[in-house]
Amino acid sequence: MTQKHTRAILVGLGTVNRGWLNLMQDKQRELHQRGIHFDIVGVADSSGVAVNDQGYSVQALLALKGSGQKVSSLTGYRPGVPAAQLLDHVEADVLIESSPANLIDGEPGLTIARAALHKGISVVFANKTPLVFAFDELQLLCERHKGRMAYSATVCGGLPVVNVLKRDLKLAQIKRIRGIFNATSNFVLRELERGGTLEEAIREAQRLGAAEADPTHDLHGHDTANKLYIIMKSCSDFRGSIADIRTTGIQRVTTEGLKAARSREHIIKLMAEAVQVDGGWNLSVAPAEIPRSSFLGSCEGWEMGFEIETDLYERICMKNYEADPMGTSAAVMRDCLELVQ
Repeated sequence: MTQKHTRAILVGLGTVNRGWLNLMQDKQRELHQRGIHFDIVGVADSSGVAVNDQGYSVQALLALKGSGQKVSSLTGYRPGVPAAQLLDHVEADVLIESSPANLIDGEPGLTIARAALHKGISVVFANKTPLVFAFDELQLLCERHKGRMAYSATVCGGLPVVNVLKRDLKLAQIKRIRGIFNATSNFVLRELERGGTLEEAIREAQRLGAAEADPTHDLHGHDTANKLYIIMKSCSDFRGSIADIRTTGIQRVTTEGLKAARSREHIIKLMAEAVQVDGGWNLSVAPAEIPRSSFLGSCEGWEMGFEIETDLYERICMKNYEADPMGTSAAVMRDCLELVQ
């Protein structure tokens, strides 16, 4: 089979993009059978950028991070070149944006994504904050410059929430969406119910690489709200902003409250909810006490789940278990394949 070579740029060499590189290595045969090959012609991390028109080997990039080194150690390092200008130094087909999430202004990921889409380069997002700050603008850039963007990895990692809503519910009118979109907060609530402490639960989540670098994004509901916002912008007529989502986190949930709910055969979860009301949407993120026997009540620990109610398909429920970033890395690969194929 003729191999299709796709020139790729990796922004960020953290756990998600390293997982993507491991998938490139582990699934080499399957990719070859599909006629797909990714040439990694540019990389960026906190130390700067490097380019290699012939492509960096997967093994070299994994060894770089495994030895504690940074992009500045690579052949092709460009001193003083910011990540957004990397695109002026190498041609590419797709950029994988996995820089650290920044809830202040979405940078540097937002500027990098804009620069790529201006050039007609497609963008795969693992970092959700550029979408939260500029979803409509980025969509418009796709239309004007013929690039594409894919971002299923930004919502619940490997759980294909965005794909199901965008692709599989043809002609359906969505009436209600409910979900547990943050596995870290779900894990923390379970540990608190078992008598553990918040600090211990967060340390374990960070050790596994599942928690955000700033755990308040998880605990205060911001990460869940961002995911709900991306869902609504992708799959509904919602035209508002992130500020339209009423957001309360789990920081005030107590062990006593969790045990009291358990005595009633209930459980407390951090719930995202979108309900269609009078032609608009009522959007919220907040701890809620729900029956333990319900579908979402059964989502334990590192599981995430969602329920969709529509006029045609009635109720659809899905959940997955995701205690490490591999599900997100796999979703990034899923999005890459979608764009390439």
